Amino acid sequence: MKPSRLSLVPPQQPAADPIEPAGPVGPVLHANLTVIEVANPFLLQTLRADRRVGAAILAQLSDCVAIIQPGQGEWVIKQLLKAGHTPKVIDA
Repeated sequence: MKPSRLSLVPPQQPAADPIEPAGPVGPVLHANLTVIEVANPFLLQTLRADRRVGAAILAQLSDCVAIIQPGQGEWVIKQLLKAGHTPKVIDA
């Protein structure tokens, strides 16, 4: 039995360039996302420092804007009212 020869095959090009996104680039839209915005960055720092309310903050987008965990929006509003804040709620 003769040994078979191996042939080198050049690598195939991927179907799409992994660096370039496949679709159009634009804003990502989310439904039912609770976002809070404060007038002063210190207020958001204070909320994040609170043990209970800070645990409900999922991400901070800027010095004055944060995302609340799903299902925690109304609870955070109630906590803000208890603390003497007057949140403005916009349901879009």
